Amino acid sequence: MSFDVENPPVEPPADCRHRLLWRLARAMRETHRPDSNSFCMASGSWHAKHRDLCRLAQLAQEGMRTACGEPSTSSPPWIAVTRERLAAGEIDPVDAVAEVLWHHRHTPRTRR
Repeated sequence: MSFDVENPPVEPPADCRHRLLWRLARAMRETHRPDSNSFCMASGSWHAKHRDLCRLAQLAQEGMRTACGEPSTSSPPWIAVTRERLAAGEIDPVDAVAEVLWHHRHTPRTRR
């Protein structure tokens, strides 16, 4: 991984394949990060063993890994959620266009 899953950057890393997915997962991770007493910031539930993240924070980490091309069991649902949020208008179309343009500039072209 090109990033620290315990302290991921706000902006997607350079090798990130799905920047919108990164932003969704990163926002979820920020919401469910543990406070100084190991309680989930969103639910107030205690993080098991004081070191384990709550299940939603773990899912967010899997989403960030998926965004960077590392497959996990939660990859298909993360990609589906991103598409659904785009279709429902919950993601700014400007961000969606920026994602397409980014891919256009960063995807190698094959010659025919």
